[in-house]
Formats: sequence, structure tokens, C-alpha cells
Amino acid sequence: MRVDVVVVGAGIAGLSVAEAMLNKGMKVCIIEAKHAGYGATGRSAGIATVQMNDTLDVRLAKKGIDIINAWRRRYNLDEILSTTGLLSIDRQGSIMKYAKLFSECEVAYEVMDVREAMDRWPWLKFNVDGVDAEECIYTKDDVCMDPLVFASVFADRLKDMGVEFATGRVDIQSMMVDGEHVTLRFDDEHVVADTLVLCTGAWSKGIGRWLGYAPTTILKVPLIFFKYDIGEHDMVLPFADEINHTYWIPSRAGMLVGADYTVWDVNEAEDALGEEFRVKEGVHVDDYLLKYIKHVRELLVKRINFHVYESKVHFGPISITPDGRPIVGRVPEFKNLYILDGLRGYGLARAPALAYMLVEHILDGTEIVGELGPTRFIGTNDTWLIQEG
Repeated sequence: MRVDVVVVGAGIAGLSVAEAMLNKGMKVCIIEAKHAGYGATGRSAGIATVQMNDTLDVRLAKKGIDIINAWRRRYNLDEILSTTGLLSIDRQGSIMKYAKLFSECEVAYEVMDVREAMDRWPWLKFNVDGVDAEECIYTKDDVCMDPLVFASVFADRLKDMGVEFATGRVDIQSMMVDGEHVTLRFDDEHVVADTLVLCTGAWSKGIGRWLGYAPTTILKVPLIFFKYDIGEHDMVLPFADEINHTYWIPSRAGMLVGADYTVWDVNEAEDALGEEFRVKEGVHVDDYLLKYIKHVRELLVKRINFHVYESKVHFGPISITPDGRPIVGRVPEFKNLYILDGLRGYGLARAPALAYMLVEHILDGTEIVGELGPTRFIGTNDTWLIQEG
């Protein structure tokens, strides 16, 4: 097979790169060992939000949501994407740092006291008075989805538009990169391209060592699902409880999906996938996991006025660079090999804009903002780091 661009990985990063290349008239092939959304994307809570912690990420998320909304129109994705907004709850005074950040980035937001929030969302509980009095900030443009459904449907739409897919038990047996072309052999087939883009997420760790750029740390992240009962006229919106360090996203399947910010270090991405546990009477579940679910449920019920029950939990991998920022750009010493990695669990917010920037960089030489290339790690204490040149 002869194409212009090969993308390895069909999570949100790989799909975004493929779509951006397609829009530029490129012939694209995506290679994915499992299926679209198999890794961190399909195991995320499913929200693209502007409520990030620094200027670069807020701007990336704002641009990314614009891109997602363009996809919604272009690929008829209204049935799987919902503009819900996100409400964050914090102590009085703490909210203003986010308001300042959002103002600098020209993000639409509302700051409100908890009495107004209770009028709008009576199913939420708040501390109204005293030293623990709370305040809220609401951004209205955040987009929710079932991430696995989104990845699958979006991949199908791209396939309909001409993107080639090689998925399902694909084993890349060899990769040859020369000055002009990239050749990948897999399952007794081969594809030749002008450009190769690696979007392998947590699976980039081994590849990064082989190619010589800074490896990422892999973390195992839990996601808990609760069924819930609420009045038919009430709508649960996504909310982040900064007091109790939890976040909760309503899914289309009638589940409340979220967790706290507990993570575990693992050596490889596959170690982070874990096993899905359903908490049912008479079924034994690991005692530590049961205590963890109980703890998170207690944090949740402090904040809501409705009943939650029948939980399950699954796990996913995220990749983090030494400085917490993404790696985006050309792999040094290779003319036609590029990387988009290190999304830190915020791929739905970060990846679309980063992918568009990367494609502009590859095709037109446009500078990638934020100094996100692999060369920024030179000089840190890591034996795998790249050599300058």
C-alpha cells in the first residue's frame, strides 16, 4: 500500500492527526493493534473541557472544542456529542484564579454563588456559609461523549471519507525509516509513506526508548461507574468537586462516571488496563478495591441529593512526560518521523488542537507553540534522552 501519511494509533490523537491530514488532501493509513479507542481514549470519562490549569492547555482545549464542533457538523456526529458545560465547585476565593485564566484566554464562563447554583441544579449540595463557604464557576461550551462510541463512530466516518485502516491484532514486524520514505511491515503486508506519525499514547514508552527521545511515565487510572436515580425533569451536568478532589460526568447509558485523582505507577501500558470489576452482592472483589470504591462513593454522596448504586470500575493508562506537557514534533535525527504523546489523561481536550498544529508543522513548516518538542528534555538526568543535533 502506498500512502502519504501513516498514523500509528487510533485514539483521539491518531484520529485527530488522520482527520487533519485528510482535510489537507493527504492519503492516510491508520495502523492500530486493537480497535479505535482501545487505550486511554476509550477508558476516559468522556469530556473535552476548557477547565485546565495553565494558559497553554486552556487555549488548546478551547481550540480543540472548536475542532470537535466542526467534526460534529462535517461528519454528522450530533447523536454522539453533547455540549453540556462543566461546573466546578471550590472554596470562596479559589475560583477567581480560574476566572482570571479564562478571561485571559477569552473563554466564556460564569462565576456564581452557591445559592444561585442550588436554584439551577437543586440536586447538588453545597456549603453555603462560614469558613467552608463555597463558590462555583461554570463553562458552558464543554463537550461530553461516550469516548469508546465516539472513537468507533469517528473512525468509521473517516473510513467512509477514504482513510485506510489496518486494525485488530495488527503486529508491526519492522519499521524502516530513510531520508524520503517510511516502510512498515505488518501481518505479511507492508505500507510505504512519506511521513510516519506516532500516536501510541502509553504504548510510546518502549518506542521512545528505541528512537532515543525521553520516555514517558505510565500511570494506571481508575474510573468508577454508578447508576443513579433522579427526577425526570432534572438534568445532571458534569461537575468537578475541587473540595473533595473528584469529578463526575453523566453518560448516555444512565451512569455517573468519575473518580478521585488516585493513580498507580506501572511499568507498561498493558499493566494499566487491569480488569473491569462489577460490584454485586455475592461476587468477591478485591478488598482494597472495595474500600476504594466505598471511599469515592462517600465523597460523591456528600455532594448530591439523589441515590447512586450498582457500581463498576475499570482502569486505563495515561502517559506523562517529565514536565507534564505533551511531546509534539519531529523525532530528532529522523526527517519524516513525528510524535504526539504525553497527553496526561486529557487527550479529548488537548489532542485535536495539537494534532492540527502538528499537521500544519509537517506540511507547511508552521511553528508549534509552547516549546513542546522532544529536545526540551536535553540535559535532564535520564540516560535515554536524545542527543542534540
